[in-house]
Amino acid sequence: MPDLLGMDLGGTKLDFLLAAEDGTFLYEKQYDSPFQKTGKTLGKANSEVLVDTILTHIPGEQRVAAYINQTEDRFLKEAEKKIGSFDIAGKGASLCGKTWEQNGNIVIAGGNTPMRFASDQNKDKPGIVVMKARADYPVKAANDGTAAATAQSIYYKVAHGIDPKKTAYFILGTGFGCGIPGCDVPAEIGHIPVGFMPEALWQTCGCTTGHPTACAENYASGRGIANCARILLSLKDSPVLKTISPCLVRQTGFSSLSDLVTDSRISRHPQIDAKTVMDYAKNNADDLAVFIADLAAQVTADAAIAVAHLFGLTRVGIGESVARLNPWHADNIAKKVADRTRNSNMLVPPLKVELTPIDNPAKYGALSLVVPESQYETWAEKMAPSLPGDLPAGSQRGQS
Repeated sequence: MPDLLGMDLGGTKLDFLLAAEDGTFLYEKQYDSPFQKTGKTLGKANSEVLVDTILTHIPGEQRVAAYINQTEDRFLKEAEKKIGSFDIAGKGASLCGKTWEQNGNIVIAGGNTPMRFASDQNKDKPGIVVMKARADYPVKAANDGTAAATAQSIYYKVAHGIDPKKTAYFILGTGFGCGIPGCDVPAEIGHIPVGFMPEALWQTCGCTTGHPTACAENYASGRGIANCARILLSLKDSPVLKTISPCLVRQTGFSSLSDLVTDSRISRHPQIDAKTVMDYAKNNADDLAVFIADLAAQVTADAAIAVAHLFGLTRVGIGESVARLNPWHADNIAKKVADRTRNSNMLVPPLKVELTPIDNPAKYGALSLVVPESQYETWAEKMAPSLPGDLPAGSQRGQS
C-alpha cells in the first residue's frame, strides 16, 4: 500500500508524519521550526530566529527551504530505521501563512514568517520559499486553516453527504482563523473589524502597525479574551466604563458594565489568561467573565455568518484550544448563530455551527491534502473515533 508524507510548519515547531494510505500512522516526529525565536534581536529590533544561526553559508532567501529539506531527509532516515522501507505516493504540507505556488516553488507569507527570508525574485508577490514541487510524487500545500478544514470536510462528506466546499473550519485558540477546503486564499476572519466595539477596547494587532484595531481576533481568540479582561479591569473607577457600557451591554443583556468590573473576582486571580476567564464563565462564578465570554461568542458568531454568506457555507466546525476546552462556548456560539439567522431567506439550508467532530484536525490536515477519495470512509472513521455510530453503513450515503 502506498504511503503519505505530511508536514506541518508552524512558528515554533515543524512536524513530520508518515502514514499509510488507509490513515494508519507509521512514524511521526517534531522538530524546531526554522522560525523558532531564539530570544535575541537582530538589527532594527528584528527578532532572531533559528535559521539566522545555522546554514549561514547559504543565502538568506534559501535558508528556510534548505532547513526544511534537510530536516525532512533526517526524518525519513529515522523513519526507515524504525519501521523499515516505505513508498511515498504524495506529500501534503500545512503551512503557517498565506500559501501559493510560484515558479515551481511553494511560497508562504505570514505573521510568523520574517520577510527578510523572501526571495528578491518574487518582488511582484514576495514570499518565503519553503519547498519545491517534485517530479516523483505530487506535493500539495495549504495554509494551516485550509488543511485542517480539508481533513474535517472528509468526515462531513462521508458522514453527512455535505459538499466539502460548503464547510469551514474555525481556529479558536491563541488566534482566530478560518479555512475552507479548496479555497486558495484563506478567509482572514480574525481581521474582520467588529463594528460595535468602542475604541476603548481596541487592541494592537499584527495586521496593522502604529495604532490599535477592532479586529475580531482581539475579542474571539484566547489572546483576545485575556486582553479584553485586562483592559476592562484597568478601567475600574474610570468614567470611560459608563460611556462604553450602553454599546456593549446591548450585545449581551447585562445592565451595567461598571458593576461587572467593580464586583469581578478575576482581578484577584494571580494569572489573568483565557483559561482563567473561561473557567469563571463556565461556572457562572463571575459576571464579568460571563460577559467577556459572551462577547467572544457573539463576535465569533457574526464572523461565521459573514463567511457563510460570502462562501455559501452550510456547516462550520470549531476547533483548537478555546473551543476544545470549553464545548459550552461552542454551543453558545451556535445558539447565537441560530438566533441571528432565524427565518433567513439567504442561508438555506440553515447554517449549522458546532464543535468540530474530528480529533486533532491539525495532525490530519497536511495528510488530508493528498488522501485519495477511495480512502475517505476509512479516514473519516479514524479521525472521529469518539463517534463510532455516526458514520453510515456503506460509503458516503448519509444526509444531514
